[in-house]
Amino acid sequence: MIKRDPRLQAFVDKITGVSQAECEAAEICPTCRKPIGEFRNDLSRKEYEISGMCQSCQDSVFGKD
Repeated sequence: MIKRDPRLQAFVDKITGVSQAECEAAEICPTCRKPIGEFRNDLSRKEYEISGMCQSCQDSVFGKD
């Protein structure tokens, strides 16, 4: 399990409406509720550690590389 700041964790859980820790344990994205899958690069993996979002959701929020 990834160690996150509890304040950040509470904020993300509140805005997504789901427990990021539960999604992480189940290996699903808290945004789209689909399996996490693969990441394009190290930056995407680091973002996953922050937000828990899969590559597809990261692309929709931040755009593709």
